[in-house]
Amino acid sequence: MSDSVITVNTVLDCKPILVPYTPTTTCEDICIYLCKQLNIGAIARHLFAIRITGKNVFLMPAATFGDKPAAVDFRMRLKVASIDSLKKLDMNAFNYYFHQARGDVLNNRVPDIIYEKYKRELVGLGITDMYRVMLEKDISRESVENDYKKYIPKEVLKRHAFFIKRPIHDTLGKLQKSVHDAFYVKEEYIRQLEIIAPEYLSEVYKAVMDDNGSISSVYIKVSPYHPTEPGIKYCLESKKEQWVLKCTIEELGFISIRNDSTTEISRKNGIPFYLKFNSMATMYSFISLLDGYYRLTCKWIFNICREVYTPSLKKLYAMKCHGPVGGQFSYAKLESKRSNKPGCFIIRESESKYNHYYIDVCMKEGLKPKTFKLEKITGDEFIFNDDLTRYKSIQQLMAAYSDPNGAIYLQECLPPSEYDVSPLLLCRSEKEPGGFASDVSIPTSPLCISCKDLQVYKLNKKEGVRGLTVVFRSKWIITKGKKIDVAVKMLKQECSEKYLKDFLSLAGQWVFLQSSSIVRLYGIAFTSGISLVSEYITLGPLDQYLREKKGIVKTVDLIEAASSLASALWHLTENNIVHGRIRCRKLLVSLHDENSFTVKLADPGIHTEYVSSEVHWIPVECYSKLDYAKHSIEADVWAFGTTLWEIFMYGEEIKPSDHGQAMRFYLSGKRLPQPLTCSNEIYALMKECWDIDPHKRKKPQAIMRDVSQILYQVYNSRRTHSYHKVFSRTAVTASSTSISSYNTETTTVPCTEEFPCTSGTSSRAPSECSVSLSGGHSQNWLLGSQELADVEDSDICDMSNIFPNLNISTATTSLDSLNSMLSIFELDGNCNVVLQGRIGQGFYGEVYKGTLEYIDGEDKEPRKVAVKKLKTTAKSSCLQDFEREINIMKALEHPNIVSILGVLREPEISLVMEFVPHGSLQSYLKINKERLEEPQLLKYALDIAEGMDYLGKKSIVHRDLAARNILVVDENQVKISDFGLAQVMGTNDYYILKTPNRELPIKWYAPESLRDGKFSVRSDVWSYGVTLCEMFNYGEEPNLMIPEEEMEAPQQQILLQALEKGARFPCPPKCSNAIYVRIIRPCWQAESHLRPPFCKLIEEVKDLLNN
Repeated sequence: MSDSVITVNTVLDCKPILVPYTPTTTCEDICIYLCKQLNIGAIARHLFAIRITGKNVFLMPAATFGDKPAAVDFRMRLKVASIDSLKKLDMNAFNYYFHQARGDVLNNRVPDIIYEKYKRELVGLGITDMYRVMLEKDISRESVENDYKKYIPKEVLKRHAFFIKRPIHDTLGKLQKSVHDAFYVKEEYIRQLEIIAPEYLSEVYKAVMDDNGSISSVYIKVSPYHPTEPGIKYCLESKKEQWVLKCTIEELGFISIRNDSTTEISRKNGIPFYLKFNSMATMYSFISLLDGYYRLTCKWIFNICREVYTPSLKKLYAMKCHGPVGGQFSYAKLESKRSNKPGCFIIRESESKYNHYYIDVCMKEGLKPKTFKLEKITGDEFIFNDDLTRYKSIQQLMAAYSDPNGAIYLQECLPPSEYDVSPLLLCRSEKEPGGFASDVSIPTSPLCISCKDLQVYKLNKKEGVRGLTVVFRSKWIITKGKKIDVAVKMLKQECSEKYLKDFLSLAGQWVFLQSSSIVRLYGIAFTSGISLVSEYITLGPLDQYLREKKGIVKTVDLIEAASSLASALWHLTENNIVHGRIRCRKLLVSLHDENSFTVKLADPGIHTEYVSSEVHWIPVECYSKLDYAKHSIEADVWAFGTTLWEIFMYGEEIKPSDHGQAMRFYLSGKRLPQPLTCSNEIYALMKECWDIDPHKRKKPQAIMRDVSQILYQVYNSRRTHSYHKVFSRTAVTASSTSISSYNTETTTVPCTEEFPCTSGTSSRAPSECSVSLSGGHSQNWLLGSQELADVEDSDICDMSNIFPNLNISTATTSLDSLNSMLSIFELDGNCNVVLQGRIGQGFYGEVYKGTLEYIDGEDKEPRKVAVKKLKTTAKSSCLQDFEREINIMKALEHPNIVSILGVLREPEISLVMEFVPHGSLQSYLKINKERLEEPQLLKYALDIAEGMDYLGKKSIVHRDLAARNILVVDENQVKISDFGLAQVMGTNDYYILKTPNRELPIKWYAPESLRDGKFSVRSDVWSYGVTLCEMFNYGEEPNLMIPEEEMEAPQQQILLQALEKGARFPCPPKCSNAIYVRIIRPCWQAESHLRPPFCKLIEEVKDLLNN
């Protein structure tokens, strides 16, 4: 079958380009393909996008295409700061921009150009274009003048076709005397266009806006280069052209969306505003525009909306690779960040060649770094420099060059940072961003507060945790008749000499922070010492509040608290401040009512050395010296994850334990288990904050974006108590398909009405919460301590030893949170099954990945399992089939047949089987076909034959033997699975199909099965031959050569007729004749009794293996 193609219109050729695509091809892939075709470089390609032809709707980079996609246009969508910079950057991109602009002018597609106002300028643009053609194509003036209608805008021709020939002739005569090249003329054309249409490439969308409770129909315009008010503007539908600036691109924070085409746009300052579009496609178009400008203006590696992501960023992120930043930037970064320390290096994309990379390495001599080429070849393999070894990962490459005395030494890879000001910020204004403040007034400066204006409640005081400070509740008289409650923090007199400098340093950092999620420091008061005057938060520390008010705090409140903490962390990061002690007790509850739950992060206090009990909040790379955590934003992210865990445990304390054991627990890759009240999405976020590699930890702005995406869906449904909809199965599925922006965890399946949960959860589930470790080399580099890195498996302690008093099951909540819980089912009295994400589906069943947890066996590690259950849409008859499959599998025990571990009867019948890691043989063959050799395939053939021989002796006919139903354990073993069609034969040695009620795999069926519905061990032998044909064809289905004139009948009839005439599947190209003649072809004897039994096939395969 020929490849599917999508029709793409370009501005350079009237003939469209047909671009091949597959179901996984993204819109970004199409753009890259076209940029390669048009010789547009790897930097400028980010300016381009795909628009649906005939509509003002662009597709987001991660969009994929269906069976019959509409034609699309390839457009430069994002405008650079100046035409000069585009010309210097990429002449081919500049040329494309010119032709795009020219086409829009000719066809009257520039909204700002009104004919009555700019008719002379339009004629001028047409004549400029004619002169360009004379230069570029070396055409005479007379020829161009004769074809003047090709160059003059249509609107001009329509109104003044008979009056413009003379001005064209005279002006071209003057221009002909000048000395310019074609590119100069193109540049002047664009300059003239940008004078009369300065907002060219701005986009306008119609929406409904909810701005602080006021609902209006509006037009939204995105115009980053407006001369006076660049950014996002709106005007009421009733007051067109009265544009109001909402915010600049730089002031954007993140965007959350819902499935009803509504968006929440959050800004760095000011409350969010809400837009509802008429369709999801329009909403995605709008968000992808904002995201494109944000990436190319502020943070090149960050997507402001989780669902509207850039697929290539995920690949770069996995490699710790910069974009095409160039050597100059890379060298400067190595110098400023690592002082050219030997072994440090940066990976970057080539600016000129796709799929080529460079590694800039700091050498031993201490001179400037040296650049080596890294070329991507087939799949995910790389060739480095002159080394012919194929490397599958950067970690593998680092391991190969880990010798400090080698010519090339690779020790530490500097990853890209959100704060890199690199040449990739193509849309960054050449002027500094203006001081526009959106809906909030400019923050007032911190004050020096007079002691006379403070009234202190002397008996209402609280000592700091470490005994260095004391806090008093007080009143601050702001003006006559106006008082507010404040907290006054004083340094104890006996601590003044030692800690005064640290106290002042804390005040200096905190006093300039302005965020609704951070406890505000109003100013400083000078008493006998120095006092900090801050906002008074009435409801106290969050951990205590959660423990005391567990009955009234709902799960949605916890998510809102998480959002506040994420906002605080983001604000601190943007101000380059490390908190150092993010804990649940450092969050203060300022408001809790039916519709909101507001918490604020307090200051960290004076820093003292960390104590061993704080190890749960400190990342693994700081274990060699805990105090490293007070200087690291990545450490704050880890602490955020643990604090989030505390919140969803309702403030439950982690009881004191041996900190050495706790360290080894985290170093082994294990993590705190999922609290009952915590949704799968929130827990996945925690685990991203606990990544062992600090550079791969979730970034604060991405945390804020993702928590807000969840909260946005929740917050709008609080009043109608429909919180459970956020984590319904359909919602999670929709989220997991669009992204995953950058998630690498499996999407877990939450509890729903179909998957109710038990009342408790187990603290003994380390493997469910485990995070995979990278190789020893990179692990040592991360930790900086060989002693901690050399952790033996035998030293890894059980969760229960570290947290002996931790009672997770007490963290219960109200009934409205049940639908967000992880599904836990009791298999028998000794173990539970924890259900996770779906990994496959069949005719009537779905297969989920799960974990089998042993309740009493503390020395038993949890075991991965596969759980098969009926689809919710399955017919009642399917239940009987499923029960039959279970009964058959219960009686089976063979090394080449998937084992059944148990059956769940509640809440619905489910089959718990062993988990086979490498998936189906069909997929495995396709993925690994380059390295699979005949002996390994013959070993698989032997395994299948032995498994089938065992089934035959049990009088079981499988009826669905095919590569898709063989699972790969490892390179040396496969197992037969999926007994959904299997039957037990009665006194006869066959089974007759009575009523076909489903789609059957007829291509694998013997003639007697197709003709008479007769199945036996001998028909399974036929299927075995077809399966081997698939196997030696590396997963591709075999096909019979059938004449076209015979193709009109039903498929089953066509196949049967061909087989009865003697047609058979041909020998696969890479299959030896011996295998085909001795094993495969004998399986296809027309007379079933002439086919070899499986015991005979086993002997034949063994003989081929031995010889």
